[in-house]
Amino acid sequence: MKPIENAWNGLVQRKLLPLAILLLAAIVAIPFLLSKDPEPLPAAPASPAAAAGSKSEDSIVKPVVSVADANAPTERRRVLGYDKNPFAPAPAPKVKKADTDAATVATAQTGGATSAGKPASGGSQTSSGGGSAPAAPAAPVAPAAPVAPKPKEEMYSVTVRFGDSEAESLDRTVLPRLKALPSASDPLVLYLGPADKGKSAVFLLDESLEPQGDGVCKPSPANCETLHMRAGETTFLDVTDENGQVSAQYQLDVVRIKTSKASASKAAAARAKVSRAGVSVLKAREAALGPLRYRYEAKSGLVRKLDKRAYRSLLAKSARVALGTAGGF
Repeated sequence: MKPIENAWNGLVQRKLLPLAILLLAAIVAIPFLLSKDPEPLPAAPASPAAAAGSKSEDSIVKPVVSVADANAPTERRRVLGYDKNPFAPAPAPKVKKADTDAATVATAQTGGATSAGKPASGGSQTSSGGGSAPAAPAAPVAPAAPVAPKPKEEMYSVTVRFGDSEAESLDRTVLPRLKALPSASDPLVLYLGPADKGKSAVFLLDESLEPQGDGVCKPSPANCETLHMRAGETTFLDVTDENGQVSAQYQLDVVRIKTSKASASKAAAARAKVSRAGVSVLKAREAALGPLRYRYEAKSGLVRKLDKRAYRSLLAKSARVALGTAGGF
């Protein structure tokens, strides 16, 4: 009894008595559980394919391995480690969608006919009487709208939009130096050239015009001899008659001033290039009203304002020329 008491006391001291009781109960219960017969497992539900196959008495189970057909085309399949056959034909290139659309349009334009004059596949349908119905006429393809050529912007030119202020759209025009608007026969605006290091364009205005907008009148708003405009600015020009009534209105938009750098030869050619019709318009204007305070310098390609001394000298010279032409001196 001494060993049993020692074991009992050890279990109590180490708090292992509940575990010992559970092990003893398990030793007693296991033989009873193993002596009983197990319950049969419930049958698994039949799959839809098996249920469908059970309805037919002649149905057979499809074998996993089937006999390959020698005439059936085999699909090319690549896997990792697959040895490439050097004699196998290369895969056909994929047809782009644009090429397919172009071929469809070409077929529609030719009425579905091939180069041999025979109808294309799908172009004819067999009727109930055994004949072939004629192909439907192709829908006419609208011609593409012509693209207007972009005007060439030369050095020291200005791109403007000019026209009637009430028009839905204005004509975009590239003006070389001394180009008149709306025409050389009826000049209202004359482009003199760029100024302020190419940041603004200078226009000579007719006396009948009254400007309103972003442009700056020089020498003064009361005496608007020249109009200075920068790119992106808009000015409305009122045309007045002898009674001071507004008879028409034009709109002038400055889009771009071309003053990019160029070689010496190209710059010299651009500075010398002017509108011939505009030269006669400028001479007629100076003959009637005197010389302008703003002059064009061919060396820099810019329009600059003359100082008082140079302007007085120019006035005196113009007066002498006028007197000599009239018979004086």
